[in-house]
Amino acid sequence: MTDSAQTQQAGSVTAQKYKDASEKFAEALRNKNNAKFSSDSPYAACLFPLLKALGWKNVARELIEALPHFTEEIDLVDLRNILVNIGYDSSPLITPLNQLKAELYPSIFITKTDKVYVLLKNENNEISYFDAQTEQIVTSPTQDLNIKGTAYLFTDKHASHGMPSSSDISANWFADLTDRFRKLIFHLFGMTFVINIVALLVPLFIMVIYDKVIGTRSLDSLPLLLSGVAILIITDLVLRFLRAKILGAVAGRMDYLIGVETFKKLLHLPPINTERSTVAAQLSQLKQFDSVRDFFTGSNASVVLELPFVLLFLIVIAILSGSIAFVPLVMVFGYIVAGLLLIPKINRKVSRSGKARTNKQKMLIQSFSGRKEIKAIGGESVWKERFREVSGETIIANYDTFVINSVMNNLAQAMMTITALAVLGLGALAVIDGTLSIGALIATMALVWRVLSPLQGAFLSISKFQQAFKSMKQINQLMKIPVERSDFSNDLVVKNIKGYIRLDRVSFRYGADQNPALLGVSFDINPGELVAITGYTGSGKSTLLKMIAGMYTPQGGAIFLDNIDMRQLNIMELRRSIAYVPQDTTMFYGTIAQNMRLANGLATESDLHSAAEKAGVLDEIQALPDGFNTRLTDNSTDKFPPGFLRSVSIARAFVSSSSIVLFDEPGASLDYESDTRFMKQLQALKGQCTMIMVSHRPSHIRLADKVILMDQGSIKFAGAADEAISILMEE
Repeated sequence: MTDSAQTQQAGSVTAQKYKDASEKFAEALRNKNNAKFSSDSPYAACLFPLLKALGWKNVARELIEALPHFTEEIDLVDLRNILVNIGYDSSPLITPLNQLKAELYPSIFITKTDKVYVLLKNENNEISYFDAQTEQIVTSPTQDLNIKGTAYLFTDKHASHGMPSSSDISANWFADLTDRFRKLIFHLFGMTFVINIVALLVPLFIMVIYDKVIGTRSLDSLPLLLSGVAILIITDLVLRFLRAKILGAVAGRMDYLIGVETFKKLLHLPPINTERSTVAAQLSQLKQFDSVRDFFTGSNASVVLELPFVLLFLIVIAILSGSIAFVPLVMVFGYIVAGLLLIPKINRKVSRSGKARTNKQKMLIQSFSGRKEIKAIGGESVWKERFREVSGETIIANYDTFVINSVMNNLAQAMMTITALAVLGLGALAVIDGTLSIGALIATMALVWRVLSPLQGAFLSISKFQQAFKSMKQINQLMKIPVERSDFSNDLVVKNIKGYIRLDRVSFRYGADQNPALLGVSFDINPGELVAITGYTGSGKSTLLKMIAGMYTPQGGAIFLDNIDMRQLNIMELRRSIAYVPQDTTMFYGTIAQNMRLANGLATESDLHSAAEKAGVLDEIQALPDGFNTRLTDNSTDKFPPGFLRSVSIARAFVSSSSIVLFDEPGASLDYESDTRFMKQLQALKGQCTMIMVSHRPSHIRLADKVILMDQGSIKFAGAADEAISILMEE
């Protein structure tokens, strides 16, 4: 076995070990075995006593979803991340245990010897705490607990009184994010100031050496001056190294926060905002956000830090060489004018190049996802020609961008050279006239380079600055879009849903310039009924089903669930209460069990077996070598029959004990045997829950208690199945 194969195998084993450990924590919670969960580590043992003290009464589902996915044991970082995910921020405070104020309880306290306590209450000169090592609650006099360590204080970030949190109404999300690093940014500017002072002193030392040492042939002070220069150079290197480390830390943290928060935002956007955008377009938008990270990790951040100190060097040049300072000053304005003239052209070139790359990426994604269809219709030649045209446009656009960048680079270099020659020429005349010393001329030349270097860097990075500002603007616009999931708790949560559904003149359209997908739709569905929705393509069937599933919000009329307007309900809890089987089957990376638990993280092994049995796929899953632990990947899904994957998708919906089940074209991809089995399952479930099914198949429609026949967004017929089928056959 090769080294790379051994490394890959070791990595796979490690990842599986982490996944198994994470699953162990989740399984302990599903089986309500808190003792097994807590026995893993003292930090795991802290979780339940701390949550109880914090008054957290939410369901265990959210706790399972908050667990780390890859960890061998829960440590302090994992514990804090779990609490952040369920709504509790934490901050450290170094303090003796008995000096922590009572109003800051409950909190976690870690001693210098790594003992972990959950501080529960402090009253009557006694402190009650949970000892994570012994898993016992202990009460001790306050004076006996003069223990040094770090307390972690918790803040509830759940909004109260029905008011949105401040982050939801912020006008500039990126500015708020940057404000979190305000102290570090000030620290960076302070370090840059010291670096520039050091850079300023080095030419002055050199000037002294030329004028005082060489000019007077006084070698006694030379070692001291050279030592000073060496110290300054070393100081400059150390400070630049430290600044780079801080910049890297800020960039990494901002990259993480931007990536996580934008991804979270996209997940919680209403489906109508994202599902009509192509995958390539959404990936391209996320990719553009990388320019913000590149801005901080590259040389651009250093350029921005250096620019404010250009004025300082110009002042020193004016003090040393008088009117010669006008040369670099004029060149400063030259860079500004050249930048303003070139920015429009650069924007056009960069925009064209970005659009060309996006189009090429879209075509590549379409090629990989539809290569079977391309092969089936013999369209290789046509597709190859289209790709050739797209690639040609990309190459031309990139070439034009390369040319304009080369022109800018050469222009910037020429401007620096002209400035240097002008300063040298004027300085030489001043030296001959005796108004300027040779040392001052050398120092002036060095300082001029210090003035022009950040200007040249900024000039050459105009396109990157533009892209970074554009990405920041896009991030702000993204964060302003209202999300479905709010942080405030004024939404209703309905328990024990009976399954009565009423649509009252529901209307909906996808865009202002499009015809209504639904127009004045009204009907009732009683608990336990099986209702079939049918009609021709584009009649609004799937849209209607998604409306009932809470994916879309009616733009006119209302949908009532158990006589409650669905707009008053918590949208996330509503969707978890309704089992929905989409038209397209999608299996995610992971095992069959993990795919099924996406609908209900609390599902036990028996729940999975029961759901698979209802879907008629239990025997097929158990016949697999690894059963429910069979891993589904991009490659392995092609090895399973489409009917099997469709049945697993149906079983995933059954994992949630829902009183409402929605099927969107359940017969798609099912062979005769699987379809027959599915119809038997429908018959067995009739009366147990409310089922709504979109289907074209007469065999499915005949099973329904009521049929809704859609035509161009309106109800054409509502009644018995045989009559609905007759109407369909006549058209």
